[in-house]
Amino acid sequence: MLGAKLSCQLVNEGINVVSAGRRPHDDIWVDLGCDQLPRFSRPCTADVLFHCASAFGGDTLEGLRENFRINVSGCIHILEIAREAQVNKIVYSGTAFSDQSFKDDPMGAYGFSKAEAERILAWGITRLGGTFSSLRLTHLWDTEGLCCAHQPWFGRIVAYASRGKTLKMPQANASRNFMYVSDAAQLLIRAARQDFTGVHTLGHPTDIDLVQLAQLAYAVFGKGGTVVIDPGKAPFRKVAFPREDGVYANLGYQPGTTPQQGLEMIRDAGTADRFGPMDVQ
Repeated sequence: MLGAKLSCQLVNEGINVVSAGRRPHDDIWVDLGCDQLPRFSRPCTADVLFHCASAFGGDTLEGLRENFRINVSGCIHILEIAREAQVNKIVYSGTAFSDQSFKDDPMGAYGFSKAEAERILAWGITRLGGTFSSLRLTHLWDTEGLCCAHQPWFGRIVAYASRGKTLKMPQANASRNFMYVSDAAQLLIRAARQDFTGVHTLGHPTDIDLVQLAQLAYAVFGKGGTVVIDPGKAPFRKVAFPREDGVYANLGYQPGTTPQQGLEMIRDAGTADRFGPMDVQ
């Protein structure tokens, strides 16, 4: 989701893009979860390498293995690409859940693996004579429904509200933070263009309660239905999203897409049927 949006923005700004991934048409074939070395379809060089791919395994032993195989060990493939392409800078799409300032919310396997990836990438690109920057991003959403794989409650809210169905939710006495994927892509581009290094945590300027987000969605779509708070459901966990002062000023860009604007964009794009799952009774 993020890589595709990032590539589109770069091309629109006149930047040549070399793609890396598992698709047959990618310029560089690479599978972060296996031992096979990256394959270049043609010789190429690049000034900046954007690393946006991740595994989102849970906190089980299987999830831990998946996260470390792809997010941590996979960094060796990234450094191999950087070496072969003579890259000067790596810009990494990190996660806010690697930030140790989260209170009452121990770091999970995903956040831990992404933090370890930052260390490896910074170490490796420094040895190659380059620089490293990681933007630890908050929850991302899009208008195509791709975000539902990692943001199921955002997907549920859009799905139920756009169909006018009643949505039963836990008590949302804790805020969440969502950023539009295009804003995140632009921040990564700004970090690449400037003398901006190190690890930085970024969130949308405004938090929103999930029940409030659902009520807003019902108002935007206007299809009927409502939100019902089910006291039998375990409440959402409280999460205080960290923010780093001065980052947006340094990058010269601040995410401006509000949750209401985002819901209106999904409605106007006619893509609400791509959101889900419809699995809450």
